Amino acid sequence: MSISRITPPELKIPESVAVLKAEKISVSNGLSLYVINSGNEDVVKLEIIFPAGCSDQMSYALSSTCHQLIDAGTSRMNAQTIAEEFDYYGAYLQTEPGADFKSISLFSLSRFFPSTLTLLKEVMDDAIFPESEITTWKSRNIQSLHVNREKVSWLAKNHFNASVFGNDHPYGFIPDEKFIDAVTQEKLQEFHKTTYGLENAIFILSGKITEHEINAVTTSFGSIKMTSDKQVKLPVPAHSKPEKLHIPKKDSIQSGLRIGKQMLPKSHPDFLKLSVVNTFLGGYFGSRLMSNIREDKGYTYGIGSGLVPYPGTGSFFISTEVGNDVRTDAIKEIYVELYRLINEPIPQAELDLVKNYLVGSFQRSLDGPFSLADRFKGLILHNLDYTYFDQYLETLATIKPEDIAEMAAKHLHPDSMTEIIAG
Repeated sequence: MSISRITPPELKIPESVAVLKAEKISVSNGLSLYVINSGNEDVVKLEIIFPAGCSDQMSYALSSTCHQLIDAGTSRMNAQTIAEEFDYYGAYLQTEPGADFKSISLFSLSRFFPSTLTLLKEVMDDAIFPESEITTWKSRNIQSLHVNREKVSWLAKNHFNASVFGNDHPYGFIPDEKFIDAVTQEKLQEFHKTTYGLENAIFILSGKITEHEINAVTTSFGSIKMTSDKQVKLPVPAHSKPEKLHIPKKDSIQSGLRIGKQMLPKSHPDFLKLSVVNTFLGGYFGSRLMSNIREDKGYTYGIGSGLVPYPGTGSFFISTEVGNDVRTDAIKEIYVELYRLINEPIPQAELDLVKNYLVGSFQRSLDGPFSLADRFKGLILHNLDYTYFDQYLETLATIKPEDIAEMAAKHLHPDSMTEIIAG
């Protein structure tokens, strides 16, 4: 049978998807351990997620530094020795600091997992934060801050967050070298003692998992007396009024643009529909913003939009860099596309194209144990369960052009947007 290269395949959206769910393992000391057993390769990933809750910029700086320097030295090993030990086993650590959560991930070959896990536990328990490593970290980060301040994209992003969330809220902090410079070994050691308790930590073990790997985790962490982190629950930031700000940057030939607003949390009933609307606007390479501002007008190399969910809130943004000579025209065209979503029905062919793209992207995101772990993490940190995936597929199957217009009018009206220009 010949295959038609002209007629596209029929759009089929499954009613549900068979996702391998994380299994919660009972541990005697109450440790929150979830296991995703999938894959054929003898590799595992253990991610440990801690509540962060940094209430002010100094604690944010300490949290970030503490987390990034967690493997900088112990009583027995310096940073180089730690790196060589992990490298010897073909393993590595990955840290992820944040305003709400921080995590440490260990990637390891299965046969060496007990050894690398023992090494990880030593690194976590006995971090001493050597003065020399702190000095190097400060120098590197202050230099990086000076470099970033020369970038219009960095200026636009940070001033946008400060405007939308408030510069006194962790989501809106603008990095400042005075907080980096105020970090000391004593402060880090004290911060470490109070923020790495296991009572509220979440362990996600993924890969080709057997009793061997589970026993390794329970042996290392299952007998520890549970202690709480020093938790600070971040307040939901107040909604700010939309504003237009210009951050001057002398001698810059380009301008960084950031347009958007505070948005819904992931648990909001409108979030899934809004995520589809965002895809039409600027969420993939064939989006309307790309088609108009890059392909048709040639104002930029790239433009996109995004939804960033936080516990209790979120943000929506449109981001690009354009030449100063076309800055006004580019902003005008961005608003043209927002109004089009509100006022012009989406053509059926475009709707089907985006649905196809999103179904394919969703299915690819469930490929492999580490991807499944990331998807599970995105649920548990927002107090959601696996029915969220079925709700997403139902949204894709049932969303109509009038739903797109309704969501755009309700949440993406141009009059509600904060506009930041840096350049």
